[in-house]
Amino acid sequence: MSQAAAGSTVLVVGLGNPLMADDGFGEAVVDALRRRGLPRGVSAETAPDVFGLWSLWQGEARVWLVDAVALDEPPGTVHLFDHDEIFELSSGAGSAHHLSLVSSLQWLMHAHPGLRSVRYRLWGAEPATVSARPRLSESVTVAVAAVATEIQNLAASRTVDVAGGPHRVVS
Repeated sequence: MSQAAAGSTVLVVGLGNPLMADDGFGEAVVDALRRRGLPRGVSAETAPDVFGLWSLWQGEARVWLVDAVALDEPPGTVHLFDHDEIFELSSGAGSAHHLSLVSSLQWLMHAHPGLRSVRYRLWGAEPATVSARPRLSESVTVAVAAVATEIQNLAASRTVDVAGGPHRVVS
């Protein structure tokens, strides 16, 4: 059962598997946010993949996803995609899974029409390695701190509706 607070305006979902090295990026960002303290109106949860959103979503208008993405940039490079850019990504782009994040979101919105009104944002870090190793690479560890700070500042500033602009590299 989700611990997301009813009435939260933003749900941050850290995706991935922390037992697979840099695939644990999303969970590490959520852990960092929880340690720092979440701004009012923000909840943070983890899931192994985007299908976990089904049970976590409590009606939040905004869902911010954090995941490892492979777009052929140096390890630790962070990409920020706003709502429209996420759905413009190739259905196979950047995914280490059989079904991409984009395809998974589309299936979820089909199955759960309430998710169609959500505005999504995605922070993705380039992994150095995705293998059976329960720790992040140094470059992705640095990215965790940068993304947690950016999410915390954005959420605290109450400018959550401001688009991230065109796809940008954060690091």
